[in-house]
Amino acid sequence: MSEDLYSDSATKLSNGIGKIFNAMISCPPYQVASGSTVIDMGTQKTAAPNLGDDQWSQLLTHSVGGQRSVVKQTAIRADNLLMIVSGSQGPVDAHLDKALAKARTAR
Repeated sequence: MSEDLYSDSATKLSNGIGKIFNAMISCPPYQVASGSTVIDMGTQKTAAPNLGDDQWSQLLTHSVGGQRSVVKQTAIRADNLLMIVSGSQGPVDAHLDKALAKARTAR
């Protein structure tokens, strides 16, 4: 699991992350090459928890050589703070509220 924190005006944070999530979700499945390895990629919008002022959430699917992994990415904006948590779906969902509470007190 990873957590990224950003701060700026609420408008800049919401507009910026909104554009990024919308662009990723609107992409059809695509491929990425890493050396001679081809990775199939897909993105699916998911429901975001009702935390903070704005929320975005998606599942990123990576497939290579018959192996598939799914990463959940959820972004929450609260005031002038943007938190993005990525990782396995269960832990991301289970720890979002605690992570946001810690981020708010660490400002």
